Amino acid sequence: MDKTVFNKVLKTKDAEQIEEWLKNEKWYGTTGDMEHLFQYWIVNFGHKPNFRPNYIVPNMNSIIRCLKGGTGLAVVPDFLCRRDLENGDIQLIWEGKKKFENTLYFGCRKKTNYQTEIEHIKGLFRKVMA
Repeated sequence: MDKTVFNKVLKTKDAEQIEEWLKNEKWYGTTGDMEHLFQYWIVNFGHKPNFRPNYIVPNMNSIIRCLKGGTGLAVVPDFLCRRDLENGDIQLIWEGKKKFENTLYFGCRKKTNYQTEIEHIKGLFRKVMA
């Protein structure tokens, strides 16, 4: 995707113009979880988006594969696409005027036979999320 047109729109700092440009692009979403898109839109424009994604795919990994193979936009958690961003397979066009964070919680039983495995999984989460 060529960001030059969007960068010109961003320079105007006109929220309505930015929103309109974004709405007119091709969007990807998932079947069950539109919460990232909704939160992004609320934080940056003050309301939920008044459109639905053009393409609905099963999960976030599918969105990333679609973005790699073509053009379009999606709101994807950074920890899921960090490697693809670093490799240049996909690009970040705008974090938004306000960056929003989504806290993930990892719950488990205190007493379990799988304490070693749980510690391993916690370590992976910390490593990937850092």
